[in-house]
Amino acid sequence: MKINKSELQEALEKVKPGLAAKELIEQSTSFAFLGDRVVTYNDEISISYPVSGLKNMQGAIKAKALYEFLARTKSDEIHVSQEENQIIITAGQSKAGLLFEQEIHMPIEEVGEIGKWKELPKDFLDALKLCYPCCSSDMTRPVLTCLHINGNKVEASDSYQIIQYELKKKTPGKAFLIPATTARELCKYDVKEIALGDGWAHFRADDGTQFSCRTVEGAFPGVQKFLDIKEGIEFTFPENTLDALNRAAVFTKKELEKGIPTVTVKADKGEMILSSRNEYGWFEEKLKVKGKKDKKACFTFTIGIEFLASLFSRLKTCTISQDRIGFGGEGWRHVIAIIEGEK
Repeated sequence: MKINKSELQEALEKVKPGLAAKELIEQSTSFAFLGDRVVTYNDEISISYPVSGLKNMQGAIKAKALYEFLARTKSDEIHVSQEENQIIITAGQSKAGLLFEQEIHMPIEEVGEIGKWKELPKDFLDALKLCYPCCSSDMTRPVLTCLHINGNKVEASDSYQIIQYELKKKTPGKAFLIPATTARELCKYDVKEIALGDGWAHFRADDGTQFSCRTVEGAFPGVQKFLDIKEGIEFTFPENTLDALNRAAVFTKKELEKGIPTVTVKADKGEMILSSRNEYGWFEEKLKVKGKKDKKACFTFTIGIEFLASLFSRLKTCTISQDRIGFGGEGWRHVIAIIEGEK
């Protein structure tokens, strides 16, 4: 079978986030070929994407070997053939044999049947991108590590901060929870449709990508009463805040298992101080505030650095009350508790 190498690489790249780092589940570190689709599964996410030219291929190949071999070949076209328990790939003068497990042990049946596809709100991915940095990384409270998607609202909280995004249309189906780590991967795909199953949510993009993820059981806490700030003063961030955040990002923890990268913001005596820290070092930068009211502000809070940076395309002000700081824009609100003793 002759195959365009770039098209195969594109397919593998699409499903790569569904691979497991370690094979705790059989074939979870493999690409499974099911006729006209390639599939990955890691118990939390399963992704499939259409492939052309491999209609008669059914089995699993270790992802690392296949992915890295294709990346190192220069041929635009490759030839793929099957010999007993091997897949032979010929690329120019290079030839490689990869172990091929003809029996699929990957438990993709757990994903369940996909029901009727329904259209997602057009701003669904915008809501996910804005909200997932506000989720907790504390697994002792799993509900707070998730986004709560309920009708026309997407919500998140780590008990220290809360965000709520109001979608222009309702998300079809009942309310559900998906982990922030899953949402972060989902945002990389231009999904347009959703189908909810038993313990799984399925999403589909126009290019044929199907992204399935486990949903989390639990009741999300009521947050509405905490979002309204009735009294407060307006604070304007210094113009060079974004540049300082880019420098602070060097010293934030990037690994997802260690939580969302954060920065601490402190205002006191006419200065705003940004600080961050990771295992390699620490960062601090002082910025002058200009307004008369801004110079009197005194507060400290910690926030996802990506979230705060993204705010500067939307707004440059916040509202400070006695116990919380509020941000808001069209269709969304976000509040952060002021650290006690630092008001």
